[in-house]
Amino acid sequence: MMILLLPLLLLISLLAPTQQANAQYGGYRQFDHFYNYNSVATINGTWGANLYQGNDKDRKFDRILPVGTQWRIYGYTKRSDGFYYWAGANNWIEADQAGVVVDNESDAILNVIAKYGDDEDPDVYWLAGQVHDGYWGDDFWSVKNMMANSDFKTQYVVYPDGSAHKIKISDPDW
Repeated sequence: MMILLLPLLLLISLLAPTQQANAQYGGYRQFDHFYNYNSVATINGTWGANLYQGNDKDRKFDRILPVGTQWRIYGYTKRSDGFYYWAGANNWIEADQAGVVVDNESDAILNVIAKYGDDEDPDVYWLAGQVHDGYWGDDFWSVKNMMANSDFKTQYVVYPDGSAHKIKISDPDW
C-alpha cells in the first residue's frame, strides 16, 4: 500500500502549482489594463471594503465586505478612480480598502499605490527592500517613491499582511 502511495504523492507534488503571488513589475501605471495576480486580500478599510459588480463606469455597488475577512483575488486593474482587485465572477473589491500578502518588492509597492495612489511623473519610480529587525519591527518592507536625482519624495512601511503606512521623511526608514 505504501509503495503505491509514494508515486502518487510525487505526481501530485509535481502537478501542484508552486508559483507565489507576484504583482507584475511596472504593472501600476497603465489605466484600464487587467493584470493576472493570484493572492489573498485582507479587508482593512475603516468600515470594510466596497464590493462592486462590474469594473467600468457602469459598475454597481453590491455590499460592504467586513473588516478582517479574506478574499481570494485573481487580478487587478487601475482605473481613473483607483485600483480594484478582481475576486472572481464579476466581483471587484476597492483596493484602497484591502491589503494583499507581501512576498516580494512588487507586492509591497502594489499595496502602497493601491492605498495611497501613484505619482504619474515618468521621472519618479518605486524602490522597495525587505528589512529584518529594523526600527519599525522584525519583518517589514521599506517602500520609497524615488525621483530621478535619487532623492525620495515619500516613504512607506509595508508589513507581510499587506498593511501599508505612510511615514514622515524625517522618520527612520529602516
